[in-house]
Amino acid sequence: MKNGRNEQEEKDAQTVLTLTNIKYLVEGLDILLQTNVDGEKRMMVIDLRDRLTAYINTMFSD
Repeated sequence: MKNGRNEQEEKDAQTVLTLTNIKYLVEGLDILLQTNVDGEKRMMVIDLRDRLTAYINTMFSD
């Protein structure tokens, strides 16, 4: 089982996020923020959304 987990972790690490996938993630996080998320979870969602947005912006500024 340990070996299977390592293989899954490697597969996940090799997964490429496309621009479209990142866009959908950001949109989903924005929608999540419109729900009843508060406290630490809300801060985590905002942080993730901001990091994804910054990642997209750096792709176009390089």
